[in-house]
Amino acid sequence: MSVAEIKAEMAKLPRGEMVQLAAYARHLARRNEPGYSASLDAERDEMEKGDRISGAELRRLVGELDGAGL
Repeated sequence: MSVAEIKAEMAKLPRGEMVQLAAYARHLARRNEPGYSASLDAERDEMEKGDRISGAELRRLVGELDGAGL
């Protein structure tokens, strides 16, 4: 499938699915970066210990995504 075909299919997606696809594409682009896997493991460990994101921080991040058109 070509990039043009992928873009055309993405344009048909609901906003929520497009956000998920964008996150997945970013993950794929970064998966071979040195330290990326270790940083994901560290984030998981912090979450398992109870480290959570505040509502205010979540709203800020959503605002950033909205501002980026995602």
